[in-house]
Amino acid sequence: MNLLKRIDKIKSHILSQSPINYSILLIFIFAFLTLVGILNHAMWRDEINGWLIARDSVSLSHFLQNIKYEGHPVIWYFCLWILNQFTANPIAMQIFHWIVTLTTFSLFILFSPFNKFQKTLFIFGYLPIYEYSLISRNYSIGILTIFLFCIFFRTRHKTYIPLALILSLMANTNAYCLLISIALAVTLGLEYIFRIHFQYKTSANINNLIGAVGLFGIGIMLSIFMLMPPIDSTLQGGANQWIFEFDFYRLTQTISRIWRSYVLVIIPSDSKPLDLFIFSVFSLGLWGFITTLLIKKPLALFFYLIATLEFLMFTYVKFLGSQRHYGHLYIILITALWLEKVYPDSNLILTWIKQLPRKFTKVWATWLNFVENHKQTVIAMILWLQVIAGIIAFSRDLVTPYSTSKATANFIQSNQLDSKILVGSEDFAVSPLSGYLNQKIYYPETQSFGSYVLFTQARKSVTDHDILKQVSDLINRQKTDILLILNHELSESSPDLNISFLARFNQGFIYNEKYYLYLVKYTP
Repeated sequence: MNLLKRIDKIKSHILSQSPINYSILLIFIFAFLTLVGILNHAMWRDEINGWLIARDSVSLSHFLQNIKYEGHPVIWYFCLWILNQFTANPIAMQIFHWIVTLTTFSLFILFSPFNKFQKTLFIFGYLPIYEYSLISRNYSIGILTIFLFCIFFRTRHKTYIPLALILSLMANTNAYCLLISIALAVTLGLEYIFRIHFQYKTSANINNLIGAVGLFGIGIMLSIFMLMPPIDSTLQGGANQWIFEFDFYRLTQTISRIWRSYVLVIIPSDSKPLDLFIFSVFSLGLWGFITTLLIKKPLALFFYLIATLEFLMFTYVKFLGSQRHYGHLYIILITALWLEKVYPDSNLILTWIKQLPRKFTKVWATWLNFVENHKQTVIAMILWLQVIAGIIAFSRDLVTPYSTSKATANFIQSNQLDSKILVGSEDFAVSPLSGYLNQKIYYPETQSFGSYVLFTQARKSVTDHDILKQVSDLINRQKTDILLILNHELSESSPDLNISFLARFNQGFIYNEKYYLYLVKYTP
């Protein structure tokens, strides 16, 4: 009870502040915390690989070809390519990402229709303060386009061109924002087609509509073209791995993503079928609650349903994803609640429900009354749980390096080991060192020097025996010492090689980015 009273006091204090002054203070605190966090953050392979592609692609066409192996559209990588024209230091990517993040959530603070308390809880939640701030990927720029769409939403009364441009950009940030852009576009189309029923008026003429549809269509085609993997891609099964047969276990994994996205503190294990079933039921309960909450805003409800179903369908048939991926379900929720505050009330669905059998309508009335009485509490609980998860993740990243790549690179440079030939395996786990050292590494998986890693059929799994054989061949050709970097302890030895252990770096969050360094001396 004392905790609840303290929360109420904090809430009352926040709501009593001047909106402009409070927004400026909130932006400043968010900017300071995320800047400290991102400069402390040790980048891992998924962050640095894009940077390496931009840094080491030999031409623009080669750069675009390499992106197609990444499973993402072009916008983020194009930004990295521009940055690489000025510096090869990957910290530039972190600073750029911080600017994008700060812009994104500053716009949310300044323009979203939520109250100050809700804005505060949202921006200090797990996704804004950690996942989409500290980790430099394309997701934050995708969220930026979603918030821009919501801000410019009212312009549809005069023209659809600005929204079409934003949706086109949104579709080219990542696959999940592509799905969201389609859901938003279909919602706009539904509103226009049934504008009489929704009492909606727009002065946009037919030429404006055709131009908007064409602009969005170009964006969709470009995104799909970049997302279509090359025939030799093995990333997430490449172009051929799709799951269309019914699998109850995978279905519960998919549905439970709703709970895992909204409620981050208590989450089910993907390896426990009973947990997945229970949390799938909880997920459907949450989904039903939000659906009922939006019942008086049919278009906001339509967006919420179509975007969520799109997402779940993609998750089932292609990729279950991680928190940064299915976190977009939470962003869909926030977007639907934003649009809900823009649209006027409508009894369109309620009128239809009243025509159903009496037994159903009585149960419905009870459920609707329950949702109306508890909607603020449920939304507040979701926001608070996001904050708790955000505090835990942000604090952990300050204490425990996300990857040991940064510390390992510092050790290599401080001991002047970067002057030697570097051999690293497993290639994708070692690739962050290439970014920090600005140096190519010999990868046994491809038997060549490189930096970025493309998941192609040319990559071959190697054993320690294979690695040492390649090291032996390389040292005989180059006639110089080699620094061998592994993401596991060396389990074999070779009578032909003089190998000495140097150091291990295993205090990191990413389990397979823990490095073991060995010096292989050349002996004439």
